[in-house]
Amino acid sequence: MRLAFFVIAVALTFLSCRNESTRSGIADAGSSGIPQGRLSIEKVPGATRVAVREPWQNSGGKELVWYLVARDSALPRDIGEEQVIRVPVRRMICMSTTHAAMMRALSADSMIVGISGSSLLYDSLLLERTGSGGIKDVGYEGNLNRELVISLAPDLVMAYGVADPSSGSTVRLAEAGVKVFYNADYLEEHPLNRCAWLRLFGLLTGKEEMADSIVITVSDSYRELTTMVANAAGKKPGVLLGAPWEDVWYVSPGNTYIGRLIDDAGGDYIYRDMTGNNSVPVSVESVFRRASGAEIWINPGTAGKLSDIEAADHRLTSLPVFSSGRVWNNRGRIRQDGGNDYWESGVVRPDLLLKDFISIIHPELLPDYDPYYYIRLE
Repeated sequence: MRLAFFVIAVALTFLSCRNESTRSGIADAGSSGIPQGRLSIEKVPGATRVAVREPWQNSGGKELVWYLVARDSALPRDIGEEQVIRVPVRRMICMSTTHAAMMRALSADSMIVGISGSSLLYDSLLLERTGSGGIKDVGYEGNLNRELVISLAPDLVMAYGVADPSSGSTVRLAEAGVKVFYNADYLEEHPLNRCAWLRLFGLLTGKEEMADSIVITVSDSYRELTTMVANAAGKKPGVLLGAPWEDVWYVSPGNTYIGRLIDDAGGDYIYRDMTGNNSVPVSVESVFRRASGAEIWINPGTAGKLSDIEAADHRLTSLPVFSSGRVWNNRGRIRQDGGNDYWESGVVRPDLLLKDFISIIHPELLPDYDPYYYIRLE
């Protein structure tokens, strides 16, 4: 089922006419139609140069560079073995379920030998492999099972850095000779740039053409949807996002991934004027003042129904948007034990996420569409 989901996407590349037009603010794309973000890929003699710009928060313009070299090829001149990843990789450890989702999208999940946070997986085949022991849970950055990681003999650990990892567990792995790649997909502000990291996994697994096809198809689909919204040129309903935690509302700035989805779907995010890379703590009272005119509420914590919001904080029931009932959460594809496909296939299919947001914010534009990742709380 999940394999067909992505095979169809690849097939669409050859069946649909490419829409090359872009509007202001859309992710930049080269002549190939592939978006550009923090990830840079360049073919050089004997290798593929992969660079990650600002690989973690507040990294001060740092760039990490790797060279991907075919297993049966000689090492290019002036490139040290410590900078090289031999491809295709045969054994990979994924420190994020989103990385595992990208491997799954390319039908390369058989190469995964370890993962962090297996209890948060949604995909049934990945869960089956973790249950049978085919994929080992290696723990989290703060409590990484270093001995297990080394015993799995990975060709690569796909990690991510929230802050400078110079003293973290993954650095100690690198010191032990394990290749560690710091993936910055979660820092991308544009949904298409986040999806474009699938290209890295295509290069690593020998499925470059398949990865490029998916990225191009998804990008075209996303741009067509934004054009439809722009041409409709209707009212932009106010959108409230998130929920308070222990009397503090951690507000996502307007230039972030989800803020971009709201804007591209024709919504007016109430904090669209706020910019930054991190959530900003704001008092509940301050959010209430801004939310007085909001018509739609998206992602209210972990709520699965309206009564969950009332139970968490009765004050929230006084918000006009609560009374209107236009409250939606990304719980359309979840498992009882916590896995949520929003964080897996949603990263690879931002066009479906955008379609969900359009149907929520402007249902008149997609009257026959049932959201894929979202449910309306009742």
